[in-house]
Amino acid sequence: MDNTNHLKAPKPNPLSASASSDPILSCQHVGFRVDAPGGELVILDDISFDLGSGETLAIVGASGSGKTTLLGLLAGLDRPTEGDVVLAGQGLSGMSENERADLRQSHVGFVFQSFHLLPTLTALDNVMLALEIAQHPQPRQRAKEALEQVGLSQRLAHYPRQLSGGEQQRVAIARAFANGPKILFADEPTGNLDRTTGTAVADLLFDLNTQSGTALVLVTHDPALAERCQITYTMDGGRLTR
Repeated sequence: MDNTNHLKAPKPNPLSASASSDPILSCQHVGFRVDAPGGELVILDDISFDLGSGETLAIVGASGSGKTTLLGLLAGLDRPTEGDVVLAGQGLSGMSENERADLRQSHVGFVFQSFHLLPTLTALDNVMLALEIAQHPQPRQRAKEALEQVGLSQRLAHYPRQLSGGEQQRVAIARAFANGPKILFADEPTGNLDRTTGTAVADLLFDLNTQSGTALVLVTHDPALAERCQITYTMDGGRLTR
């Protein structure tokens, strides 16, 4: 793939979400295509927007519309076939897989619909492991503080199977915020929770976003959750509209 197109003079961004001249995230005419039995399949087509530090953005749309694919490209888990994603001032298309991984480790947090906790580790150890991988100087102390922030100071030694769904997602949120990310990507963070628990988890997510100044990109089917974000985009047919 030719990775030089992101070096060309940029076109104006029609979906600029931020007035900031230095956004934390910039999606620049991103497209994603895959080969299919019937010919090339366009998953994403010419997507552009900017997101400033501390801003919250929701992406809504039907299943299969490309929301999760876009989230993966924004986080550098994959490369677009067209355009570029600039995260924390660095263009991802020109970076190696290891370089993108290092950037995620330094600047990005993740929360998923499935909590992705290691079942053989306690709540404390699940958060500590992420901090140790990021080479945090005091992983145990910071993990305790992060779990206290999400109201789990009495659950440090509990294993995932001993925690409710809401508590498991709180551990996942503590893990995501523990290393002070500049941006958090959340993929259906309340999708596996009942309405009451989901609302409580969403409250926590937005409270931590406000306290930390971390930008938030949220993929959701829940219109009530999307309405809590400052910006809402709709994904339809591989295109993003406001």
